[in-house]
Amino acid sequence: MSTDEKALLLEANRINYRLRSTFFYRKLKEYNTLSFPQIIAELLSVEHLYSWDERKQWGIGEDAFNYIITHPELNLLQVFCHPKLLREHPRLLAYYRNIAVLSQKSVSYLVKIDVKKKENDVYNTISLEPDQAIKLSILFNEHVTLIIDSSIQSFTERELHGLLLTSTGAQIDGSWRNAIGEEAEKVVQRLLVNEAKERNVLGAFISRVGTSVEQFNLNKLEEQVSNIHKYRGILLINQTSILFSSEPDISLIAVNGTTVSVIEVKGGADPAGALERYGAAKKSFGEARRLSPDVPTILVASCITPEVHTRISQDALITSYYNLTELLSENSISYDRFMNEVFSLLGIV
Repeated sequence: MSTDEKALLLEANRINYRLRSTFFYRKLKEYNTLSFPQIIAELLSVEHLYSWDERKQWGIGEDAFNYIITHPELNLLQVFCHPKLLREHPRLLAYYRNIAVLSQKSVSYLVKIDVKKKENDVYNTISLEPDQAIKLSILFNEHVTLIIDSSIQSFTERELHGLLLTSTGAQIDGSWRNAIGEEAEKVVQRLLVNEAKERNVLGAFISRVGTSVEQFNLNKLEEQVSNIHKYRGILLINQTSILFSSEPDISLIAVNGTTVSVIEVKGGADPAGALERYGAAKKSFGEARRLSPDVPTILVASCITPEVHTRISQDALITSYYNLTELLSENSISYDRFMNEVFSLLGIV
């Protein structure tokens, strides 16, 4: 392996693991996994309103049931899935599926029910049919019963929470393989939001749903940045804005609504795909230049081969280029140069 090839491989691995770390953190927030124990705890006050007389038909083993009902730390609703509760709160599918250590894909395969949309339905607008609730309860309870039985009556609340996080981690890891490009975009979006905050120019977040905006709140900034996927962009106090979309990934908008620059983010870690990612960026920039012939174009990419680097440096369609790996490095000169270019285009010095 040549020196250039070793350098590319090292960069590919560096960007891959950096983006993987931020992706895991973002998805943990997005899935809201850490909130489930509290949601279940709030339901315990009404646990007496749920009958377990038909537990055998719901896949609950008698030994496991007796162990939990006499356990000093655990409650029935924490451990076993009640079909009525599932119909009342379909979003709890994610909780019971995870403590049963089942993936969304495995549930779909075993009981022919797609739970992904239901789990993502924050406002419980999607109804769960009675037969679906029964099938899912049986599946989850059979797996949890097996776990409790295999523990030889030593199952604890800490282990329950451990299963919840372990299963969520496995799901995030499965999603990661196809998400490096998306995560690169989200990382650059978060960098821009944080920089706007540091420059004291962040005004509000533009929601992706409807026409609502959320005022910038320093006390809520971590939550807002973690949920960057919920926003279409940000409003700056000088009446300009930064929009997040696709083709281009990021648009810088002037006070009169015109586009002052477009940014494409290509975070693929495979050197073999560098030429393809370059071509995709050119396509997006070509469309932007068709609409605004003189608009500056900024490419943020990783793992660029020498051939692609030469093409970029000679390409009139690309105004400036930044290495994503360098933008994510501590005390990076490239980071400062990138941010100064972006915010000067928006009239902020």
